[in-house]
Amino acid sequence: MLALIIVYVIDNYGEFSNGTTITALRSKQKLEALGHTVKIVTAGDYPGKDIYHLKKRYIPIISRVSEKQHMYFAKYDEKIMTEAFKDADVVHFFMPWNVSVKGVKLCKKLQIPCTAAFHSQPENVTYGMGLKQFGKPLAWFLYKRHQFNLYRHVLHVHCPTSFIANEMKKHHYHNQKHVISNGIDQIYQPGVKIESSTIQILSTGRYAPEKRQDIIIKAIARSKYKDNIKLILAGQGPLKQKYEKLAKKLNVNSEFGFYDQNQLLNIIQQSDLYVHAADAEIEGIAALEAIACGLVPIIAVSNKSATAQFALDDRSKFDSKDYKTLALKIDYWLEHKEEKQIMSKAYVEYAENYRLDHSVVLLEQMFKQAIEDKQKLDAYAYIEKAYKKLVVKSRSRKFVSALFYYIIGIPLLTIYMYVFKGLRIKNRKNLRTINSGAIMISNHVDNLDSVMNALSVFPKKPIFTGIKDNFKLPITGKLVTLLGTTPIPETPNEIKVFFHELSKQIRKGRIVHFFPEGELVKKDTQLRAFKKGAFLLAEETKSPIIPVGIRFIESQHKLPFLLKAKVVVDVGTPIYPDLFQYKKDSIMQLTEESFSEISTLINSK
Repeated sequence: MLALIIVYVIDNYGEFSNGTTITALRSKQKLEALGHTVKIVTAGDYPGKDIYHLKKRYIPIISRVSEKQHMYFAKYDEKIMTEAFKDADVVHFFMPWNVSVKGVKLCKKLQIPCTAAFHSQPENVTYGMGLKQFGKPLAWFLYKRHQFNLYRHVLHVHCPTSFIANEMKKHHYHNQKHVISNGIDQIYQPGVKIESSTIQILSTGRYAPEKRQDIIIKAIARSKYKDNIKLILAGQGPLKQKYEKLAKKLNVNSEFGFYDQNQLLNIIQQSDLYVHAADAEIEGIAALEAIACGLVPIIAVSNKSATAQFALDDRSKFDSKDYKTLALKIDYWLEHKEEKQIMSKAYVEYAENYRLDHSVVLLEQMFKQAIEDKQKLDAYAYIEKAYKKLVVKSRSRKFVSALFYYIIGIPLLTIYMYVFKGLRIKNRKNLRTINSGAIMISNHVDNLDSVMNALSVFPKKPIFTGIKDNFKLPITGKLVTLLGTTPIPETPNEIKVFFHELSKQIRKGRIVHFFPEGELVKKDTQLRAFKKGAFLLAEETKSPIIPVGIRFIESQHKLPFLLKAKVVVDVGTPIYPDLFQYKKDSIMQLTEESFSEISTLINSK
């Protein structure tokens, strides 16, 4: 395995009181255990080898507020960062602040691949300002500002959850989004609980407006078992005194404090339930740590929080801000101890999907893919102009292609296919769930099966791939070019350009079509072995596969003026890459599931 030199740029490394810096620390340790070198660029005072220290940047008003939450900003220094970036294979930026914005430009200048993470949810800022739901315009502005300043310059982005990846899609981020959990350390395991008459309920998180510890305090106050409950709110932050006063007012037995890892582990193992009430949360790693230790969680459902995805059923969910329902859920689990014990085991097993060792390997794969994609970009300088012209299409060519497609091609071909070929398209409803780019595959059994596939996804205009020889034909070649078909590559450099360009189009929401069997065999009823190209692209872009089966049905009548056969195009259920699998295993699974699905479609009646 090739050892990498990785540089982390993170403003406040050393302040291990928030999920982002803890994630940086743990992933650094794991990557180094795998043989890689990880350098740190930070404004923190953390000592050690390969730590490059920047000065702190003061921002009027903002710095005063952020420092109360043990967060600060680094001041860009090109000399120090150039030294840190020396010999680096890849640079990873954690936050979208000034040092990252300028650092990305430095990476481009030094020709170093770079990646970024999306750890800073704009809603955390708006909730922190007390705006709550009224902060939507500001949150929208921050999404756009981060995109313009940083993320449009970076291809690969680490998203801790599918939730934040979808939020990025909603705001039209066209990055390659890698959904990788921040990961649970192996230390978080079930322990031996000491029997006690006191019911211990835990919640972990900063004392900040969006974390909503007030909802938990109010719920405990309404519980039947209030007098036997001890509530531990682990964390620190500006609202500590406010919550202490609220707990005292409602006569809730509570404990507030910041605990190191070993102390927190002991508290988790001695607790009876875990409650997570945040309105805005990118992941909620604290909830995962509690779940990994066997605590059954009760999690707030909010459209700006990802944590509810960890709840295995509705008994572990409550509507955000609804402290009355939360109280009922708490009482339910305290009264149904056998069910709680069964679910405790289920949560421990579920949490194994989020272990840090697994997450770090996926992160390592992201870094390597970023390096490979930088090489693909470099290949543009050496590629043959003729191939590059066919793959990278100008705006004018795209416009002419779309005009011909919608005004001439599709109308004429629709009439021909339905009237003279007896085309029937089944199960188009399966396309409704797809709200992103995708890869469409089908068996290759007719000269016009590209047209059949195009009609099945209309009004979307898919990108088709075809062999180079098709482009050389006198009439068909012109037609193929006009419809925007992309030629299949033949040389290593062409392969790099091919995958890079198609990945870009998928990120923009386009559908790319492949015939994974390769060669055309007319009316073949047997599915042939699949080539891996489509599935490699699906895995790298984390895009769904749309399987399509084409079959022919012979007519029973003998009248010469009626159709002797009809064509059925059957759209299968989309197949998604497994986010928890390693790249090689994911590609294999996609290939096998797609083959099985299309086999079923072409053999159905």
